Amino acid sequence: MTRVVVIGKNRLAVGCLEAVVHAGDDVVLAVTDPSDDGSDGWQPSFLAACRRIRLPTATPTDINDEAFVSGVRELAPDFILSFQAAQILKPPLIKASAIATINLHFGPLPHYRGVAPIAWAIINGERSTGVTIHHINPGIDSGDIIVSAEVDIAKDDTGRSLYDRCTEAGIALFSKTWSDLRSGNVGRYPQAASDVLYYNRHSIDFSARRIDWSRDAAHLANWIRAFIFPPFQFPTLVLASEEYDVTCVDQDREPHPGRPGQVLDVQGDRLLVGVPGGRLRLGPLTRNGVALDARELAARGFVRGVVLAHD
Repeated sequence: MTRVVVIGKNRLAVGCLEAVVHAGDDVVLAVTDPSDDGSDGWQPSFLAACRRIRLPTATPTDINDEAFVSGVRELAPDFILSFQAAQILKPPLIKASAIATINLHFGPLPHYRGVAPIAWAIINGERSTGVTIHHINPGIDSGDIIVSAEVDIAKDDTGRSLYDRCTEAGIALFSKTWSDLRSGNVGRYPQAASDVLYYNRHSIDFSARRIDWSRDAAHLANWIRAFIFPPFQFPTLVLASEEYDVTCVDQDREPHPGRPGQVLDVQGDRLLVGVPGGRLRLGPLTRNGVALDARELAARGFVRGVVLAHD
C-alpha cells in the first residue's frame, strides 16, 4: 500500500484526495491550510473532507519547521502531494518522500510559473491555458514535468470561471494519472529554460481594481475579466465619488467619437463605454452587492455623455 502525505486546500485538494483514497492508498497525514476552519464556503473545506473519513491532520503555521518536517519523515511517505499549498516547500520537506514530492499547478508549464497564472493567461489574451503535474524542486514551479492537460479559455471567461474549470481539469488529470504515478509508469521531462514565463508575487496587485480607461479596448476587457473573481473581488469604476463593481464585460472594435471612459449609451442595465481602440459593454453594475437596473443607473447619473472618473 502506497503511503501518502497530502497538502492542500479547496476543491482541488478534496477531489484529488478522493482519487488517492479510492485507489486504496494510505493517507498517513493530511496537511491543511491555517485559513481552513473546517466549514465549507466558496470552496469545499479540505479539513472537513479529511475529518469525514477520519484522516490524521496537521495545520502547521510553518510547513518547513524542523520539528514538523521530522514528523513527516517519521511517517515514511512514499509520496508528498501538493494541491494549492499556500506555503513554498523547502528541500528538507521535499526530500521527506521516498519516491516523489509532486505539485499540481494551474498553468501550462514552463509557461506561467509563479503567481496568478490564471489571471495572467486571461490578461495576456491567451486562447488556452493548462494544468500541469510536476515534481517539486527548490525553485518556483520549475521541477520536471510529469503530465499536463490543456484548458481552453472562452471569450467570456473570468478569473473565477477559468479557476473553476482548471480545478475540474486538474482533478480529472490527477485522477487519470495517479495509478501510473504510484506504479512508477510515468516519465519526467525537464522544463525548457527558453520557454519559461514567470510572474513573481509583485507582478499583480488584486487590490488595485480601478479601471484605467486609457488602455486599449481588447487589453482592458481582458484585464477586467481576469479581475472578476466572486466572492472576493470585482474591477471597479467611479462616478461622482461613488465606486461600483463591474460583473461582466465584452468589447468590440467599433469606432466612436467619445473620450476614454465616456458613456456612449445606456442599454438596459449595461453601459456602453468608449475607450481607445473600441467600446466596452459593462454590467450589470453592483453597489454594495446589489445589482443596479436601468432606472437606478439613471438616478445615479449614468447617462449618455458622462465621463467616468480617471485615476
